[in-house]
Amino acid sequence: MKTLPYGLFATLLTGLSSLASAQSYGYSDRYTYAQRPIQWHIMGGYAPTTGTTSDYLDGGWSIGGGLTFRPDPVAPLSLRADVSFSRFDATNNLLNLGSEQNQTRIDDGWGNVVSLDVDAVFDVPLGPRARGYVMAGIGGAYRRIDLTQTVGFDGYFCDPWYGFCGAGIVAGDVLVQRTETTRFAWNAGAGIEFPLYNGQSWFIEARFERMETPTPTEFVPIRVGLRF
Repeated sequence: MKTLPYGLFATLLTGLSSLASAQSYGYSDRYTYAQRPIQWHIMGGYAPTTGTTSDYLDGGWSIGGGLTFRPDPVAPLSLRADVSFSRFDATNNLLNLGSEQNQTRIDDGWGNVVSLDVDAVFDVPLGPRARGYVMAGIGGAYRRIDLTQTVGFDGYFCDPWYGFCGAGIVAGDVLVQRTETTRFAWNAGAGIEFPLYNGQSWFIEARFERMETPTPTEFVPIRVGLRF
């Protein structure tokens, strides 16, 4: 897992360079890039963890959104701001460590990361129907890790299939440990964008995210998005 971001970036950049041509930004009659200074976007996808983070958190999912500010619609430089939420399940290593630290059984756990990033983006022309881009920036991130224990409670439940209701044992999760921290973060990535109707476009990108916790929190969101 530790070499994952480098392999992803190498694949993306190889694809960009193989598709690149000497053409300037082109526009077809049916598909065009937006010619307004601000565009919004939404995105989501898979987020594998890497580095030492993969020892304690499994790969998860990530969603987000933001805006891109481009004063000149045909200029290669723009400024992008993103807010994203990523969710990861705890590995057995983390569950065992939590059990040792709390002197009690830990059955489940997860980590949430909320990130705010501001990036400089540089476009790479690939012709009239696609353009690549590379980006890098800084920001901040909030990370919360919850560890829980599954216990049984006396309760009242109903079985909708048989129409039966009665008293019984109901399983539930009890929070055993919660750790929260907010730290500086930075990121770098690359992607490819394709124009749609009315100035909209869709894109696919991979971004290496690093949160400067005492043991760095690292993951690589691979997201598909819509810009409008």
